[in-house]
Amino acid sequence: MEFKEYLINAGVPKDEIDTALNHITSWDSLHEWMNTYQKDRVVPKIKRLPIGTPFIETNWKENLYSRFKSSKEAGLPVGQEPTWIKEIERRRVVLMLVSLVIATGMWLLTKDVLMSQDATGIVAWIYLTISYGLTYYAVYSFSKNILGSVLASRGPKGNPWHPMHSAIDPQGNEKVAIIFPVYHEDAQRVGAGIASTYESIMKHIPNSEHHYDIFMLSDSRDDRYLVAEQAVIYKLNQMYPNARIFYRHRPSNHNAKLGNVIDFCRRWGNDYEYMFVMDADSIVSATAIHTTLRMMCGNSRLGILQTNPTPIMRESFFGRMQQFSGRLYGSVFSYSLQVMHMGHASYIGHNAMIRMKPFIEHCMLPQLSGEAPWGGKPLSHDIIEAALMARGGYECWFLPDIEGSYEEIPANLLGFLIRERRWMQGNLQHLRFLFIDGLHGIHREGFVNGLMGYLLAPICSLSLFLTAIFGISFMQSGRIAVNAVGKIEAPTFILFIISLVFMFLPRIHALIVNFGHDKSRLYGGRVKMTVSLLFETIISIFMSTLQMVYICIFLYKWVRREGISWGTQQRDDSALPWSMCFKHFSNVSLLGIALWGLLYYEVLRIPAQRILLLSSASKGLLTPASMLLWFFPILGTMTLAVFLVQFTSRTSKLVNDSNLFAIPEEINVPFEVTSMKNAEAILRQAVPDAEDSKAVLEYATHDIFFYVNHRHEIRFRKHIAERLLPKILNNEQLTQKEWGIAIRERECFDAIHQKYAQI
Repeated sequence: MEFKEYLINAGVPKDEIDTALNHITSWDSLHEWMNTYQKDRVVPKIKRLPIGTPFIETNWKENLYSRFKSSKEAGLPVGQEPTWIKEIERRRVVLMLVSLVIATGMWLLTKDVLMSQDATGIVAWIYLTISYGLTYYAVYSFSKNILGSVLASRGPKGNPWHPMHSAIDPQGNEKVAIIFPVYHEDAQRVGAGIASTYESIMKHIPNSEHHYDIFMLSDSRDDRYLVAEQAVIYKLNQMYPNARIFYRHRPSNHNAKLGNVIDFCRRWGNDYEYMFVMDADSIVSATAIHTTLRMMCGNSRLGILQTNPTPIMRESFFGRMQQFSGRLYGSVFSYSLQVMHMGHASYIGHNAMIRMKPFIEHCMLPQLSGEAPWGGKPLSHDIIEAALMARGGYECWFLPDIEGSYEEIPANLLGFLIRERRWMQGNLQHLRFLFIDGLHGIHREGFVNGLMGYLLAPICSLSLFLTAIFGISFMQSGRIAVNAVGKIEAPTFILFIISLVFMFLPRIHALIVNFGHDKSRLYGGRVKMTVSLLFETIISIFMSTLQMVYICIFLYKWVRREGISWGTQQRDDSALPWSMCFKHFSNVSLLGIALWGLLYYEVLRIPAQRILLLSSASKGLLTPASMLLWFFPILGTMTLAVFLVQFTSRTSKLVNDSNLFAIPEEINVPFEVTSMKNAEAILRQAVPDAEDSKAVLEYATHDIFFYVNHRHEIRFRKHIAERLLPKILNNEQLTQKEWGIAIRERECFDAIHQKYAQI
């Protein structure tokens, strides 16, 4: 009876075990039985597609020249072209004109202030140019949000072009592949997300289960992660025997996630009409997935339907503030995107339904010439894919009104900056696509906005530097006119007011909208919602300074073609060690101290009689202390960078239990989140953590469940067995690489397990 556990783990019915054991008396007979009676796992047949990359000119100089010479129109529409295209162009033109008028008025006011201070040199004109650009960008973004919010308040019923109006149930056997691309991720957490997806399907749309297959697509290179990933899939197949959950490991991780998705399309693109792309930490309800499928079935023009993932499950100060702000008033921006872009929206790379055929035909991206970070495969490929989908005549919609789409976000500023650096490099690569023929204007604008999101950091830094120069120069100057006193703070004050309006109005609007009892209850109540909003606003001011500084550093490194490696992104809520905070942020603290010293030194150089004159003329408003006060949020944040980052990475049980920074998903926990946590607990108990090398090695060699399931997934490879089997049988030490190869060859794996089996 010593082999009984093997039969149990192989799924042999209880009443057949004793009969089978009569014929299994040795390892050889066990292997023979497993070779004969274990059923092959059902895997979709591979029908490889010859996927090629269409030619796209990515030399920006050549593309810019061709824009003045000739230009091809965007791809012909699939079906009848909708009228929303002209509507969004009209809205965009109106907002641009309004923004130009307001920005020009602000510029003239700032110019008059500078001229009154005799600031007429080249530095003043540089400042005025920067001021105009910043003002226009802020006003345009702000007005787009306001108009978008007003139009979005009508809901989908008030938008006659919304995809929900044409949604229909699948008419045939349409197949959707729900894919989870992973690379050295927490296998148990990814597996729990897969379990949540399947349980949601069985709970909410059981009659539509046949439409969906689920894939974990692994790019992992470390054998520890491969063992954990495979073990999780084996466990999921045991937990859900009727589910169609598959695993694919790509031997080469060329081109990272983009290459992983292309590899899936090449192998199984013929079998699936659609794919729903997940991230490693995605949780999406079956209702949300099926809603996007129904929209796709009802409109052949739809190429990508992007849901708006709600950030959830963070425990640290930083993470909770980020998800609170994203949930409360970040949705204002999302809804404005929907009504301002409609079918020319963007794609964020996950939690989205994609029509397979046009994706393969139009969205295979070329290799960019040159070395990284300028060249190589595009990093932020998702935004380009949306633009190319529209270029091919299809639509991409951003749909925040589809609920049940979730993700996890970085728990600390360091993790946030690691992600931001990757996005920055990707967005800068978009310059190579900006002028290609056939793009729609909104997508070109999206590329520019993505670029400006990072260029604003050095521009704002330069603006602040010039403001300090003007202020110090004015206070040190002997030419002090009484009517000019007080105007030294006006340029900074104008930009400050614009920033406050842009920052606070969405917050105030969200507070008013959610102040009713039923809605505020989901954020912990009116008082706690208001307090949380105030704290988040204050902390975000300080955090934005650090983000600005580091984006400047990233841009400097990018120009020099230098990479910045901070290791793997931390996905849990553990507080950052002090050593890590000092390692990555002490240079910013030292820079802050140096700038404080420089500013203080220049303030000390202001003659005492001028200080008295300025203070008297301005009634105490304009003093050296006011200059230091203006720059305290910037320089104070830089000086305390190490402590702010470490403090905000912590988790406070008292704060969390008191429902500060609460979100509706914490008050009314979705079924998908509960099922994910339950599945994660089961998987963590069954499968060791990939980071624990000793536990993974012992599991792979000792565990009967893993042996029975894994053995059936691997093949006999004679050349490997001839090389490694003698070393195993002679008890010679295998290298880590050899061990990884051995557990993927059947004879070697048999020998390894037999050596360690406790029977």
